[in-house]
Amino acid sequence: SGNGVTTLLPTEIPTFRNILVIAFSCDDCGYSNNEVNFSGEIQPRGQKWTLSVSDRNDLNRQIVKADSATLVIPDIDFEIPPATQRGTISTLEGILTKSANALESQQAERLQLGDLDNFHRCHGVIERLRQYAGKALLSEVHSDEKSLSSRAFHPFSVILDDPGGNSFMENPLSPRDDPHLKIEQYYRTPNQDMALGLQPSQHAQTEGTIDDSNPLHKNPANVTQGSHMIEEFSIDDAYQSSILGREEPMVFPTPCASCHQPAETKMCVANIPNFKEVVIMAFLFHCGYKNNEIKGGGAIPERGCRITVTVSSAADLAREVLKSDTAAIFVPELDLELSSGGMGGVYSTIEGLLTKMHERLKHVNPFGHGDSSMQQHTTNDGGAFSEPDSSHAKFISVLENLQQMASGQLFPLTFVILDPLANSFVGPPYRQGETAKSKENGDDGLLVEQYERSHSENEVLGLNDMRTEHNQGESEAPKT
Repeated sequence: SGNGVTTLLPTEIPTFRNILVIAFSCDDCGYSNNEVNFSGEIQPRGQKWTLSVSDRNDLNRQIVKADSATLVIPDIDFEIPPATQRGTISTLEGILTKSANALESQQAERLQLGDLDNFHRCHGVIERLRQYAGKALLSEVHSDEKSLSSRAFHPFSVILDDPGGNSFMENPLSPRDDPHLKIEQYYRTPNQDMALGLQPSQHAQTEGTIDDSNPLHKNPANVTQGSHMIEEFSIDDAYQSSILGREEPMVFPTPCASCHQPAETKMCVANIPNFKEVVIMAFLFHCGYKNNEIKGGGAIPERGCRITVTVSSAADLAREVLKSDTAAIFVPELDLELSSGGMGGVYSTIEGLLTKMHERLKHVNPFGHGDSSMQQHTTNDGGAFSEPDSSHAKFISVLENLQQMASGQLFPLTFVILDPLANSFVGPPYRQGETAKSKENGDDGLLVEQYERSHSENEVLGLNDMRTEHNQGESEAPKT
């Protein structure tokens, strides 16, 4: 009947995701409890973590056990189901100790009920759990800490299986690979989807049962497109039209910008690793006109971003680049600037962007191609031809240098992207035979800087007139 206090703490686990730590305590009765919740979504695939515990240091690894996860120790045939220790954030030692204490608390009741077989089985499991955790056994209650530390360590394995994909095991060697930790991703069965509260397929609802061996009982809306056995089977069009996954394209009507006939634009939300979500829009019509654009998703960041790439090899030309529709491009060697908004949002490589810039400059200038690019009249009334003037010669030189840069004939060069909304991205260089371990020293050819936006940039983006403070205030009383 007392009143307790619940404390909420949003926090972030490095190389994992944001979590919500919930702690409850009651001063009247002394009861306390804590658990971890995930404010995010159920992941597209489940995860299975397998840890080979080889020394005492592995007992200090942090573990997040979500409420949909099962923890198994195969060596002693021990399992912690999802409903037990749900939403737990602790170390491996803490989980083992808590499990041993929970089993020990029920031993007196088992003995009182005369369940001797179960009593002795639990006693053996408790002893092994304490042994794994480095704690004193029931027969060693009075042992000192020195004798426990000198006792031989017994290796064992731990499996953390979470269909929801929201559990975590710490990798102390991050960002390097941990040879003792194996991470597997898998696609959930229809029953696992049902246990997570995901909607079963229409076929399963019609039949009134869920059969994991029947691929038609798997709802494709719960699966990432292009990577599950369900797509090997044909499903009727009416059922296929009911699929609405996050990575499924959405279609909306758009008139063609070339022939002005009714057409359709496809839009899809994709996630770029280590960056953010982006919106991809593509348009293609039978008249031959096509267009595509990428826009950054999420909130407006507080600062802009300046990305400087030193291109010194063909591997740098193959870097993946996301240029948003608010980004400007600079090539200092050519004194060339592509203003903000030029070419819209583009996802390509540095080579692809240089080629697009060359084609755009060549075709938007009416005197940049055709006879006018080679010969010019000395007077307005025709007559003899003259050599191109200095400004035109410089323009032709820039086009030639751009073409040489894109083809890898002119090194080195500097490629700068200035984005006031920080929605642009440049990936690492690709070199054949390179592994993740060879990239640990960082990227010397890439410099990413944040800067404060100027007043004029905020004015162009419409941020100076944007006010979000006091938008929940009381409205004025109506006038009578």
